[in-house]
Amino acid sequence: MAEIVFSGDTAEWADRIQGWVSQHLLTQAALVQALLVLAACLAAWAVTRVLRLGAKGAAPQTGWRADQRIEPMLRELRHCAWAGVCGALLLLCDAAARYFHLPHKVLSIAVSVALAWVLAHIAGTLIRSRFVGRLVAWAVWLMALLHAVGVEAQALEFLDDLGFTMGKSHVSLLLILKGVALFVVLMQAARMLSSMTDDKLQNAQGLSPSAQVLFAKGASFVLYALAITITLSTIGVDLTSLTVFSGAVGVGVGFGLQKIFSNLVSGVILLLDKSLKPGDVIEMGGVQGRIAQINARYSAIETLDGKAYLIPNENLIGNEVINLSYSDSRLLIRAEVGVAYAGDPRVAMELMELAAAKTARVLPEPAPLARIDSFADSSVNLSVGFWIEDPHNGIANVRGNVLLAIWDAFNENGVSIPFPQREVRLLKDA
Repeated sequence: MAEIVFSGDTAEWADRIQGWVSQHLLTQAALVQALLVLAACLAAWAVTRVLRLGAKGAAPQTGWRADQRIEPMLRELRHCAWAGVCGALLLLCDAAARYFHLPHKVLSIAVSVALAWVLAHIAGTLIRSRFVGRLVAWAVWLMALLHAVGVEAQALEFLDDLGFTMGKSHVSLLLILKGVALFVVLMQAARMLSSMTDDKLQNAQGLSPSAQVLFAKGASFVLYALAITITLSTIGVDLTSLTVFSGAVGVGVGFGLQKIFSNLVSGVILLLDKSLKPGDVIEMGGVQGRIAQINARYSAIETLDGKAYLIPNENLIGNEVINLSYSDSRLLIRAEVGVAYAGDPRVAMELMELAAAKTARVLPEPAPLARIDSFADSSVNLSVGFWIEDPHNGIANVRGNVLLAIWDAFNENGVSIPFPQREVRLLKDA
């Protein structure tokens, strides 16, 4: 059973704090330093107002490819420009006080607080989670304050004394905080390294899109696993004792998460055999679109109407999928139309070929080719086949444009498109 213990003396800690406050803060020199801090704050506010450093607005464009990481930091620097200018002015005052051997404790505290405020805001922008970012920012600010006050060692000693015992093990609050801080830092580092690796792989010329996704996912898994392993090892967790437990848990979890693991394995198979890869245009179950991503559990299929279908990888492996760009990005499309029996189908076929050839996105080679399909009740059914090389930009739209061009060509040349007619005869009763 866990038992909370505190090995320090409460009265001793109270005496330490009271003595430090009386020595450094409750003096005439401390009051003068406080007035200097107030004057520096007002001067910093005036400077930022004149130079419009803290004005709200978009951060300046860097022109770098990594602007997604740099610009949030620049924007945050603009927001905390007042603290940065104030810290710089206070740093000059603190340096002057040290040079002339004057009391400077309050100035040192104010410098650390101001600069730590800037550093904490920048650190917060590097973390996606808003809650974790704010937590890290406050932790940086608090540590800087303790360092400036000069009680950093005493604070760490206090946290180390406060803890709980579980069996023969003693877990201090300091150890827990160190583990959490290390875990956050390593996870953020793993995320940034994973993002950088992903960018490098996307620019690699010799790798296929499937291999790029596979290597990126593998690198992310290794980096995050390494971060967790280092954290557990640092806080003193014996990893060898977890092997038997993890094996038993793995068997039970395997049965409960069978579908998820099936999708994971299917995703790896898709990336390895290259039958489907990001950028391919596929058709499955009446859904036609471009593969935007192949993730660990599902694949994202984007259509031209803005919809994103999240299809489990297992379905792509086990069901019939039409890959419109498997071996060649070029695709043959057919447009059907019917003409009246009174007209000449040869003229209509020639007009259809010319209309298709003039339509945007239709390839000149192979040239569009029209032919007769059948003789229907009210019309002669014709079709024209044409090729495109960008099916990811849509198929229905280019077919519609070809049909519209055929309509205009028929109207200009007097070719009629019939509609079904029925003749009804009323017979009198004999």
